[in-house]
Parts: sequence; structure tokens; C-alpha cells
Amino acid sequence: MSVSWKRWLAKKAARNAVMATGWATRNLRSGGNGHSAPEVRVLTYHGFGEATRDPYYVRPDVFEDHLRYIAEHDLAVSLDDVMAFVRGERLLKDGSVLVTMDDGLLSVAEHAAPLMKRYGVPGVAYITTALVGEDYTAQGNPERYLTWDEVEALPASGLTVGSHAHTHRSLGEMPLAEAREEGERSKELLDQHMDAPVESFAYPFGMRPDETPETARALTETGYTSVFIAQHGAIVQGADPARLPRIKVEGGELSLTFPLICQGAMDVWKVVDDTLWRLQRPPTDQA
Repeated sequence: MSVSWKRWLAKKAARNAVMATGWATRNLRSGGNGHSAPEVRVLTYHGFGEATRDPYYVRPDVFEDHLRYIAEHDLAVSLDDVMAFVRGERLLKDGSVLVTMDDGLLSVAEHAAPLMKRYGVPGVAYITTALVGEDYTAQGNPERYLTWDEVEALPASGLTVGSHAHTHRSLGEMPLAEAREEGERSKELLDQHMDAPVESFAYPFGMRPDETPETARALTETGYTSVFIAQHGAIVQGADPARLPRIKVEGGELSLTFPLICQGAMDVWKVVDDTLWRLQRPPTDQA
């Protein structure tokens, strides 16, 4: 999804300003000594490759730099680690990160999975089941979606497979029965293809209108033990497992951006999530 130069520069300026403010605020609040309770962050990626002014694509070499930073600073955790931390069963290093990827694009298997295996960084690939095997490149999409064979191969690289709904529509903007069906149908298909039941869900879009207490309850009743939104923030022990925040990593960022994201500088972007979500909402096939 290439955007105009004007929107691209405005978005990057906004993210940089928020990160600077977030970093300064955290240091002032903590006196530069961190905070008392450990925090974990879940990072969201989408595609990997060269793309012009597309925030949803991170270059593979940049992604490798991210993984190297995570590995060198011993920050990598798995989904199981995060959920045990949320339940108070495991203490994680403050600043630990979980890498997640949405949609189920080919570049997850071609670029991301081999790099994650090389660096020993686990992660979660959230798959939109109705899009498995689909190829919309003729309509201008940068790449096709994974096939079922490619989805089934992801765990060999240390990736857990989760659900990104069945048809990639806003659950909060459809009847509750239909939203429940989105979670159920996706889980049914994924369970058929994976060696273990799929128990994690990430909302399509995941902004405020896309998730409600009712959809969270329906997904929990469907069998999902972790449900992630797309609104920013850190995860602490005792967090609601049916409404866990994530932080989007974009393409075209400065090299110093990623360490700041890991250290919490983008947590305050939640203010944007709460008030200006319409301005950052992507097209229906890119979230």
C-alpha cells in the first residue's frame, strides 16, 4: 500500500515526535532508572521486502537488524512465555519482546521465518484463513498469500500459528453472531492443518471500533486463550488476556527507532489509537 509523499512524511514526523515525547516522558517519570514492574511488548509486522512508501513492508535487511538487536540483548520471548507472564506464572526480563506478523503473506515464509530461525527468535504468524493460497498481485498487491503447505511449515522455524479471522473484516462492525463465526471458522480450518490447536487470535485492524467486550467474550468462548488488539502499550502481569496491546513496526524508519520502540517510546501512541484511529486505518487487505 504505497502512500503519497505528503502522508508518508507526515506519518513519519508524527511517529518520531511521539517517540521522542514517549522516551522523554518515561525517563522523567522513572528518574532514568526504569520502572518497578516488568513490561513486555508485542511487535507487529506485516510484509517483508522492497516497497515504495509502504509502512506495512519492512526490508529484510532491516528486519535482520531488528532480530540481531533482540538476540544480542536477550529480549526474545515466545507466546507461551508472554501468556505465562500475564498469568503471573513466569517472570520475564523487563523490555522483552514478542515478534508477530499479520495476514499470512508469502514474505513471512520467504524472508522472516529463515531469519528468525537463524537468530533463535520465536514469533507468531497470524493467518487470515480465507486468504490462504490467494494471489491478488494482478490487482496490485505486492505479493501473494501463503498456501496451506507453507503455513504448515512455519512451526519448523519456531513460529506459532494464530488466527487473524477468516475474512479479514472488522469484527466490531458486524453482528455478534457473524463475528463469532469469523473466529470459529478460522480456528476450525487452522486446527485441521496444524499439529496443535490454535489458541491465539489477532483482530483484523484491531482499532477501537473493531473490538468490543462482546467480541472478546465470543473469541474466548471459541477457544482462544490470547486475543490481541492493534492498540499500543506494554503488557504487564495481570493484563486482560482477551485484550492485549501490540506495537506496530513500520517500514522506512530511522535505525535508532527500533531500540526506542523496544524500550517503550511508542507506548504513548495509544493516544493516537484512541482519538485519531481513522487516519491510520489501512485498506481491508493490509492490517
